Amino acid sequence: MPAYHQLVDELKRRNGNPRVAVLDAAKPYLVAALYLNLKLPMLIITAQPENSKKLYEQLLTWCNSTQIKLFPEPDALPYQRIASAASTELERLQVLSALANREPPSSAPLIVTSAPALMQKTTPYSDFAATHHTIKQGMDIEPFKLLSRWEAIGYRMENIVEVPGTISHRGGIIDIYPATNNLPARLEFFGNTID
Repeated sequence: MPAYHQLVDELKRRNGNPRVAVLDAAKPYLVAALYLNLKLPMLIITAQPENSKKLYEQLLTWCNSTQIKLFPEPDALPYQRIASAASTELERLQVLSALANREPPSSAPLIVTSAPALMQKTTPYSDFAATHHTIKQGMDIEPFKLLSRWEAIGYRMENIVEVPGTISHRGGIIDIYPATNNLPARLEFFGNTID
């Protein structure tokens, strides 16, 4: 459609503030088409949390599910002194990690959220990015310093790592369940070298 191609061209040139009127039923398809065509990170904000969840589910039909993230609103209001559910906090952390990740543009995330979810403060980008580090086979790292670093950023020491955000240490083995992964990882040390 010529109108669609004109919209894509305007968005690519970042020319002005392009607007388009679309039927509600066509919005998920249009957002998915723009996302796949532009290959840029996108943030879609809805007024209500229910609308963001509905749009997220509709977008899963049109796009790769690993690229689409839902940034949920916290369970507690900002002034309440109760903790949010761990699953909600993990989802929010995974979205922030996807935004901070420096992967190739082909893996740019499509974030769907609501205005109430954005109103809650999060960790500053500089602090969040400072906790990111990569560990590879053959690296020399002192295991106890690594454990101390992880505990300082919020990981809990457990006997067995079964939930994200936990670590375990037995001899020359460290298990970690990163909050951004679906499975835990195991590091085996030979002295201070990751074997």
